[in-house]
Amino acid sequence: MNRYDKDMMHERELIYDAKGQLHKADKAYKKGDKGKKQEMIHDRELIYDAKTDIHKEDVAKHYSSADKVLQHSRRNRS
Repeated sequence: MNRYDKDMMHERELIYDAKGQLHKADKAYKKGDKGKKQEMIHDRELIYDAKTDIHKEDVAKHYSSADKVLQHSRRNRS
């Protein structure tokens, strides 16, 4: 497995864990524990950051592979 796949897997694990924590905090908040609101905000920020990192990795991978194709086609022009 390459670095890209490991990074993506790690980010997805972070999202999965944060969603679980968010669900637990939401249940506690609904039961009346108003202190859980800050925890829910933090978990949403973790999810947003992880999704942003995944998107950046995808864009970087896409452009790096597109650059390789362009370089190859430029070298092979007559």
